[in-house]
Amino acid sequence: MEMAAGVIASKARSMLGNQLQQSDYEELVHKRSVAEIATYLKSSTSYANALKDVRENHIHRGQLEDLLVKESFRNLLKLFRYSESSQRSYFQLHMQKIEIELLLSRIRVLISQSFDSAIAELPIFLRPYTSYDLTKLGNVRSYDDLLDVVKRLKYYDVLLPFHVKKGQEDKIAYSKIETALQKDYYNHVFETINSVLKGENKKQCYALFASQAELENLEKIYRLKKYFNAREDNIERALIPVHYRISKQKMEQLIASSLPQFIKLVAQGPYHLQLEEKDNAYIEYEVDRYVYALAKKNVYFAQHAATVCSSYLVLMQQELKNIVSIIEGVRYQISSEKIEEMLIY
Repeated sequence: MEMAAGVIASKARSMLGNQLQQSDYEELVHKRSVAEIATYLKSSTSYANALKDVRENHIHRGQLEDLLVKESFRNLLKLFRYSESSQRSYFQLHMQKIEIELLLSRIRVLISQSFDSAIAELPIFLRPYTSYDLTKLGNVRSYDDLLDVVKRLKYYDVLLPFHVKKGQEDKIAYSKIETALQKDYYNHVFETINSVLKGENKKQCYALFASQAELENLEKIYRLKKYFNAREDNIERALIPVHYRISKQKMEQLIASSLPQFIKLVAQGPYHLQLEEKDNAYIEYEVDRYVYALAKKNVYFAQHAATVCSSYLVLMQQELKNIVSIIEGVRYQISSEKIEEMLIY
């Protein structure tokens, strides 16, 4: 194992030991306000330093979430710092995913025209790390403005075909844009993995990303069948073109099946997702649970920097999802038992 990989693996496992434990979640799900959640995180967890200047009784949900995201990003940078220069393009894939999420978020703002409420949600702390100007993104008021932000970047060619004139933002084809960005992203992911990584490292990273892509496809099929009664050709166009554990023939069978058949086939398939006839949140939970288990195994047993770092990022993101679920549960006065059912750890 190369020196960089050894340092990153050791660092990631150490940080994993600082993540929230079952006892922490048992405490957090019984809190009844954002202030109580912030107090516990500040006094009893590894988020103490991130929240050291916080006045718990004066913090609101958005501020707390922003501080936790910043802390997670700082942890990620600690791992990137030790990466080898030959693999930097691989590690940049994670920032590109964040950039895509920010672009999609701004497109949603364009459609809803909710500019004022969106200002506070922009993570300006990421500005030194993004390929486009975050401040300019925050000032976007039309699709032309959006294209101007990403001119000379790879996103421009993806977004250009969906251009609408100013004043016609309600006609933006959001789902098609999301699909186009996702397809472009995963194409770039697999090209980078094939060109930058080697051996077992390449195999493990491909497995992680390809599994995520296939599971995202299963989510899309489920949603399009259940909520939109979509035609087979429309479903196929919405999917990421990857076949890792699900062959092209098997995917075509899933697309052609009825919803009850789809649920049965997915339960029998390589990911063994137990979907039943439940709501949209349930399939997301099942998908997240599978990816979390795969990533946790990688952090403990993988020997390569890229695999460990990408897998640790999955675990870190899931912890943030857990905390947000708890905060939302408190906000909507959901019982502690119901909140607990949403968590993955």
